[in-house]
Amino acid sequence: MRALVDHVFLKYSLCHVLLSDQGLEFENEILLSLSAILGVTKIRASSYRPQSNAICEVLHRVLNTMFAKCISENQKDWVGWLLYLTFCYNAAEHTSTKFPPFFLFMGRMPVWSIDLVLPKVQCDETVPEYAAGVAEKLEEVQNVVRHNLNDAWSTSCKWYNRKVKTKSFEIGQTLLVYYSQKYRGKTPKWQSYYSTVGTVVQKFNDATYLVKSKT
Repeated sequence: MRALVDHVFLKYSLCHVLLSDQGLEFENEILLSLSAILGVTKIRASSYRPQSNAICEVLHRVLNTMFAKCISENQKDWVGWLLYLTFCYNAAEHTSTKFPPFFLFMGRMPVWSIDLVLPKVQCDETVPEYAAGVAEKLEEVQNVVRHNLNDAWSTSCKWYNRKVKTKSFEIGQTLLVYYSQKYRGKTPKWQSYYSTVGTVVQKFNDATYLVKSKT
């Protein structure tokens, strides 16, 4: 039950109807009570009738076919393939909707390594009204979020830079080096972190130096 709450309800919100098979992990007093408290209608599939839960059964069939192509002979490494195969399934076009599940949920296609290499192209294909509306709304929200993040970044940058003073060092200059190592049996509150003396050997940029310790 905790997995259902943590990984489904708290991530994707509650559902109106919860359909499951008649396994004891679903048909028990805990799940029935939880459904009643959350206002979810709990129903179950008919015995020996996979057609009553066809979407789930078809998904299982496809995943089993994909597993058969990837797992080792002893079949003990299936857990390591699960997330990868799920991603490939979500990124592939669905026979019924003609769109990948990832696109219908996120409003965009997933980005993979090949997408970072190939140039962007404009798609001239017509998009169904629902999918187009989802993509348009998500794009609008993303633009607002980017604007708000830029404002927040500017405010944070302004407050942070009030107390920041530019400091530079010259080659050959002697300075104290911050050494954060902690020692067993010694309290960090009494430890001096600037007891190491060093000399600037090389300057790479305004923030990175090569320092040689004298101790």
